[in-house]
Amino acid sequence: MGFLTEIKSLEEVPQFEVEKVGVNDSYGREIPGVYSLQREDTNQHLGMVGETYRPIQMREMVDVLDRSFNAIGGVDHKGYAVSKGGRKVLIQSKLAESFGVDGDQIDPYFYTVIDNTGMGSNKVIPSTIRIACDNALHLIKGSAANSSRHSARFDDRVETMIASITDCIKATKEFDVTMRQLKSQPFTWDEMMQLTQKLVPAGEEDTNRRIKKRERIANMFTSGRGNVGETRWDALNAVTEFETHTGRQSPEKLIRAFNGHTLSQQTLALLS
Repeated sequence: MGFLTEIKSLEEVPQFEVEKVGVNDSYGREIPGVYSLQREDTNQHLGMVGETYRPIQMREMVDVLDRSFNAIGGVDHKGYAVSKGGRKVLIQSKLAESFGVDGDQIDPYFYTVIDNTGMGSNKVIPSTIRIACDNALHLIKGSAANSSRHSARFDDRVETMIASITDCIKATKEFDVTMRQLKSQPFTWDEMMQLTQKLVPAGEEDTNRRIKKRERIANMFTSGRGNVGETRWDALNAVTEFETHTGRQSPEKLIRAFNGHTLSQQTLALLS
């Protein structure tokens, strides 16, 4: 991912402060209970918040992450990206221990999203990358509890969040069970065509773009890197290869993938 800045530790991630600043109307009068969320170092406006919003500073989140990583061990921090002036910060981390079946290796990763917009939660998303093709799969299902909203209750939830992040890391390590199951289940070309129809349904007026999209996914079932077109594992990786290597990659695109509406996540649900 070329948009990530490489790091060797969390200390290398920029840790700017965020503050609530009062907002005035066109007559210069302060509007009660309405605040602009801003970076202290650049005065960049990040979002609008209310009276009860309590910014979770990056140093606080980094401390929570550091404590979580120390609790489980074997974590290397690989990179970070800052989206839209600091509205969101993305941290990529990797578990040192890989796993695989018959030489088909998987690297367990997870991503931390620090949200400074006032509209979302901080979250940790487990993920995997297949070494043979560098395909990424974000395991949204296992990360529902690994988030924390910005409020005064954050201080009370630190220990719970550390436990949730630890569980998230464990869930990533356990993906090898899913991998083995999918590799053991045969999948035919006809089934692959049926799968693409579910993922990209044909409407009354099917466009050339949608037809080509289905064709590209189906072709990767047999010709994708590391695929042989024989199992459900090949089918899943046809879709992850399409998503991982198609179109321009960016922090915003990656963060959107964490909302749980990607084709690869739909595919995993259909094949599991």
